[in-house]
Amino acid sequence: MSTEHKSIEGLRILVVEDEALTAEAIGEYLRRAGCQVLATVDTARAAIEVAVSSRPDLILMDVRLKGGMDGIQAAEIIHQHLAAPVVYLTAHADHGTLQRAKASSAYGYVLKPFHSERLLVAMDLAIDRFRLEQRLEENRLTYATVLNSISDGVIATDVNGRVRFMNSVAERLTGWTIAEAQGRPAGIVLRFADAHDQPSYQHPIAHVLSTRETARLDRDERVISRHGALASVEGAVAPVVDDLERLVGTAITLHDVTDLRKADSDLKSMAERLRAVVDTAVDGVLLVNTAGTVLVFNPACEGLFGYKPSEVVGRSIEALLPSPLSDDFGHSLRIGPVLDSTLGGPMSRATNGRCKDGAVFPAEVTIGKASFAGETVFAIVVRDVSERKQLEAALLDATAHEQRRFGADIHDGLGQHLLGLELLITALARSAHGAHLPNAEDLDRAAGVARHAIQACQSIARGLAPVSEEQGGLIVGLRDLVGHLREVPGPDIKFAAVQQAELGLSPSTTDHLYRIAQEALSNAVRHANANSINVTLDIEPTSVRLEVCDDGQGLALLDMNALGLGLRTMRYRAAIMGARFMIATNDPVGTCIVCECPQAA
Repeated sequence: MSTEHKSIEGLRILVVEDEALTAEAIGEYLRRAGCQVLATVDTARAAIEVAVSSRPDLILMDVRLKGGMDGIQAAEIIHQHLAAPVVYLTAHADHGTLQRAKASSAYGYVLKPFHSERLLVAMDLAIDRFRLEQRLEENRLTYATVLNSISDGVIATDVNGRVRFMNSVAERLTGWTIAEAQGRPAGIVLRFADAHDQPSYQHPIAHVLSTRETARLDRDERVISRHGALASVEGAVAPVVDDLERLVGTAITLHDVTDLRKADSDLKSMAERLRAVVDTAVDGVLLVNTAGTVLVFNPACEGLFGYKPSEVVGRSIEALLPSPLSDDFGHSLRIGPVLDSTLGGPMSRATNGRCKDGAVFPAEVTIGKASFAGETVFAIVVRDVSERKQLEAALLDATAHEQRRFGADIHDGLGQHLLGLELLITALARSAHGAHLPNAEDLDRAAGVARHAIQACQSIARGLAPVSEEQGGLIVGLRDLVGHLREVPGPDIKFAAVQQAELGLSPSTTDHLYRIAQEALSNAVRHANANSINVTLDIEPTSVRLEVCDDGQGLALLDMNALGLGLRTMRYRAAIMGARFMIATNDPVGTCIVCECPQAA
């Protein structure tokens, strides 16, 4: 077989021919060319049946067949069931027959009588064309599937700017289906809006076709659909050039950014509202990063600290909130897990603020953790509580004063009356015993009741004012506190006082220090699982230092919810009297509560 017709070798051929001699000759040609003849039939109905059942690679179809149906009609029915190229064989070359053959998608047309070479050439051309069309169709379907699967709208136009293709996203954006838009000018299908939301008369396609330069569509570009809906888009209109550098059309990509623009607008609006809230807040608001650097400094902070924002933003928070907050907060900022455990939610605590002129004021801060632009930040709300602290200190002083007065009244008033009553009853009982009166024993019992009442009054007086001068002061009060706790089963508790100077604390400060020791001991006994607790009072000329140290399980293992109120109370009392309050790890195990306050001037 000649190599000129290699493409038809091995093809499975259906021959439809009503002239027996011609059919036999065609079969012989095909076999010599290396083809397989599936069948030779002479009617349209037989051709349809064999084609549908055998699915040939190519059909040689005579136009004029026996019966009421010709070959062109048979080919049309066959095409409804399978894709196979048809080459028509006919002795009739009239215009009508040719037009009907073209309309039925003929792949070749051979006039009888014909030479075998002409038939093979027609078959060769038909099978090449068919395979090319199949590849083109596969490519078209592949590209159409891909383009319909992406999230961007895609429109392709020809060199005259008429729509050739649109994917489903482009259909949604424009309101046109591909069937409706195909062949229409792109300026009608794809309409851009002007500043007044009206169709713009300027269209980038004409510019791209004339200049061969890509036109970018920024996020402010809007498309008006066929039904009047507006959509914000970004993308490009690009020229399409073939391998010979010929302009064959344009490709338009449209990315719907309506939701993004709305989100940007909502975010901007929210940011403006939050900025308005921050700028008009009565309390100072700071935004700090994990390095402790100030990022935001609102107007209220200017009034609190005396700095301008330009003097603070970019500097460390320690310039504004010194110890004790900087110790805890700064350390926590550098150690993420510690901060996370401390800031499971917003954390509030008392500290001191430092002004530009060096003045220090009592402050209450609330610290909240957040994520901003992928970065962990901390929002700190600062409130000046100077006036509140003064009122609270005055209230506590008044309460302590009333407690001391009430204790003194019980001790010196009711206690003395009860003592007189006890002496009187004792004297009456002695006289009754001397006279052998029957009520002598009743008087003894009455005297005992009076003595118990006196002891109760003394206990109540000590409880109301445990560190008053009448009760012996702070050292005696702490020693009695430790002594009472040692009477019940529990850890071994020891007290030591190192007195290098006279105790010069005010009555209210003395009471606060005692209450801190009382709370610290209570927490250690109940929660630390300690074997021993040491209470130390170190009295120096300039300061008084109280330490309550245990050898228990340490703060890391303690129930912080159980200790929360107690710790806040101790911190609060320390802040009231201007003392330094610390919680440290005891060496090698356990916890130390330390409170150091200045001596009165």
